[in-house]
Amino acid sequence: MRKALAALLFLAALAALAPAAPAAAFDGASEMRYQTLLAAAKAGGPGVDWGALRMAYSDSAEFDLTGGRTDAPRKAMFAAINAGDFKTALVQARLILDQDYVDIDAHVVADLAQGQLGDAAGAKREHDIVVGLLRSIRTGDGSSPAQAFTPISVGEEYAVMRAFAMKVSDQALIQAAGHSYDKLDVTDSDGKTLTFYFLIDRIIAAEGAGLQSH
Repeated sequence: MRKALAALLFLAALAALAPAAPAAAFDGASEMRYQTLLAAAKAGGPGVDWGALRMAYSDSAEFDLTGGRTDAPRKAMFAAINAGDFKTALVQARLILDQDYVDIDAHVVADLAQGQLGDAAGAKREHDIVVGLLRSIRTGDGSSPAQAFTPISVGEEYAVMRAFAMKVSDQALIQAAGHSYDKLDVTDSDGKTLTFYFLIDRIIAAEGAGLQSH
């Protein structure tokens, strides 16, 4: 697993992300649920429900659907980790996590950076978080619409592929059984081509809500 995660270092520079959509109105109960789950996750310990936290985040006023608010630190984070500047990479990863605690890329980089800086305990904590996040997204094996993964953003789809050293070659929107899916064609580290499906009903609904808020 760690070998696959380390492949993140060798990926091409990230494409520029679109500006974040303005937040819509959210109810107090949803906000309270998100803040409660977030506090529990940050406190650590067993039993963190990463899937529930991700969904609560996507229902909160803090949700950044496009990743626009973390674009600058993300670019700086990847530049630093690729240059071997682990201290700067960790600082930038933490800036991202201050705004989006379920960001897989930032936790991966924090894991790698802390390992290189000699903080084995910190690296293990970050590694365990990455595993928990990935497991919460893998609601199936991803091999078909019926077995699709469940992301909360398109960025999360690509983060999953990066974590498993998969390079995306094509993305297509498909419809099946009344649901919307992203179909990603990828190449793994051995050059084998694979296809993964992501259920994106939630993402499309969030995009629609963002458009209506303009």
